[in-house]
Amino acid sequence: MAVPGEEVVAVSAPTPTPMRRLPDADPTQAVTSLPFPPWWLTATDLGRAWLEVAAWHAVRHVLPEGDRGDGQPVLVLPGFMTSDVTCAALRTHLRRRGFHTHRWTLGLNRGFTDDILDGLVERFDEVHARHGRPVAIVGWSLGGLMARWLAHLRPDAVERIVCLGSPWRPEAEINRVTGAFRAADRHWGFSADTEQIFDLIRQPVPVRSVALYSPWDGLLHGEGCRQDEAELCDNVVVPGGSHCGLTHNPAALLALTDRLEVPLDDWRPFSWTRALADAVGGRRPAARRGTAPVADAAAA
Repeated sequence: MAVPGEEVVAVSAPTPTPMRRLPDADPTQAVTSLPFPPWWLTATDLGRAWLEVAAWHAVRHVLPEGDRGDGQPVLVLPGFMTSDVTCAALRTHLRRRGFHTHRWTLGLNRGFTDDILDGLVERFDEVHARHGRPVAIVGWSLGGLMARWLAHLRPDAVERIVCLGSPWRPEAEINRVTGAFRAADRHWGFSADTEQIFDLIRQPVPVRSVALYSPWDGLLHGEGCRQDEAELCDNVVVPGGSHCGLTHNPAALLALTDRLEVPLDDWRPFSWTRALADAVGGRRPAARRGTAPVADAAAA
């Protein structure tokens, strides 16, 4: 199997449906929404996710384990209407490579309800206090939006964030999941601060941030996850990935591990070739060896 090139998807991205306008947009600041994914991508997203789960089970015992993470604490946030169970494979992958992973412990991610928001801040502060060092945050889909929010609230306590398929851009607000998101708001009631929270999410993140996304996402347009070019921003395109399967996609997990282990003071652009070589060889960046205490990574 050929090694992917430098952030290049070898296949052509699917042709999207026509553009549409966001509803209730300010006419003086009109934002054109990104197109929905084609229906065939949406219809096959869950099926493709199961293939990614199977692929993860096929390779998870092949890649070397070790202490590449140096005990770095990582808080993992699940996507909309999912829980810690859906991110268990992702946490296991990181834990077996030396990261000290933590569940979010808030049950189903119902969106921006007051109890979820308050509980998330409390949980993050608990993990930070436990380790006494900045905490990395990995968020899938809606969890990535919450990671951006936490980075704004606790910039000195967040080490870096990695968002998997998280549509933070305003033009990505309308997507295949919007109806379910609005239904959750009607059922559970989102916080009165939700609008201000989204305004904050759309601001540049004050810490190192990485966006992993796929042009083959069946629920939203991948470009809605892409970050603007900036000193602290990094983008990685995952070839062929579905939305529902990103937490198991071997390529996504390979890129995630690479982006979490690179020292912040010796950052380098992402390379599929180098990431694969480091994963297979079990190598770590020299600048990180021995620079951080190895925590007990047994507890999730």
